[in-house]
Amino acid sequence: MSVEESPAIIIDNGSHTVKVGFAGEDDPAEIFRNVVQLSESTDGVIRSVGVASKQPSGRAVSPIQRGQPCDWDALERVWEYTFKDVLKVAPEDHNVLLTDRPLGCKANRERAVQIMFEKFSTPATYMSMQATLALYGAGRTSGTVVDVGDGCTSVVPIHKGTPVIEASTNVDFAGCDMVDYLAGALNVSDREVARQLMEKVCAVSADMEKEVMNKVDFKASDGSVLSIGAERYRCGEAMFNPSVVGHRQITPLQELIAESVASCKEASRKDLYAYIVLAGGPTMLNGFPDRLQSELTKLVPSQYRCKVVTTQQPIVTVWAGGCLVAQSPMFQQSWVTKQEYEEFGADVIHRKCV
Repeated sequence: MSVEESPAIIIDNGSHTVKVGFAGEDDPAEIFRNVVQLSESTDGVIRSVGVASKQPSGRAVSPIQRGQPCDWDALERVWEYTFKDVLKVAPEDHNVLLTDRPLGCKANRERAVQIMFEKFSTPATYMSMQATLALYGAGRTSGTVVDVGDGCTSVVPIHKGTPVIEASTNVDFAGCDMVDYLAGALNVSDREVARQLMEKVCAVSADMEKEVMNKVDFKASDGSVLSIGAERYRCGEAMFNPSVVGHRQITPLQELIAESVASCKEASRKDLYAYIVLAGGPTMLNGFPDRLQSELTKLVPSQYRCKVVTTQQPIVTVWAGGCLVAQSPMFQQSWVTKQEYEEFGADVIHRKCV
């Protein structure tokens, strides 16, 4: 099968999970933990991907923190695992689309492209902003993307397919901080247990002061049973009122969104308020979309219609958007080819990729 006939590979690199698969598929082939476990053996260091062992002899490395690469050797191992073990393909036979957080570092983009061409010999690659792909994945070209990931929360207004960079913002307050709060409040040493608790029990209240704080028992995968009361609501409340978990310097999510759209051109604000799409795992908390809708209604000028929308699977919205882009006939001339890389160098990525 020629490269033209082979489906492109979509890799959405998140701080907590990696979503990988082929363009043309409805769902990712696999979603796995973005962690590399380092352990010693007689043959040297073993780098296992996807599971953080609790063995004292090992060390877990997170290749991406706060949405940005922080260990390139580990990230390269994650990509190698993706091609060889998950997708079982030769990377030189497939174009590869990678995702990047909004306002990402140019040097990081260049390094990623360098690895794809020089280590994996991909015929072509592309890097796309996660927010842009999330909007495409939700079926729109204009709107405001609110991506609450594990390490970073991003707000990006996009008008007619073009991100309004000067009005976009990243905040290092997201899912991992909600997990940290739960772990500390409940005295849980295993962060994965705290994460399970957040995903399965926590919710966002329409009004914290009126919420009945009945305690709920939760049995974690390790067999432990935890009793949780007000913490199950404070966890999600943190996005709308960060001071409840001690982060008084963090701007509430609804204010970030209102300020972002207000800084865009007046002619575009109607479209930006009309479609506010949610992405990322924490937005799946029960009550999150309704609470955000309620808070924004208080802030948005009355002449605009504000609508918060969510896809069926917010955690894979970015990946799904990548699939749509990679399949589009109009996109095929946008790939950065290996020939272009060899001729112009890694900074060609900034000229061709959005």
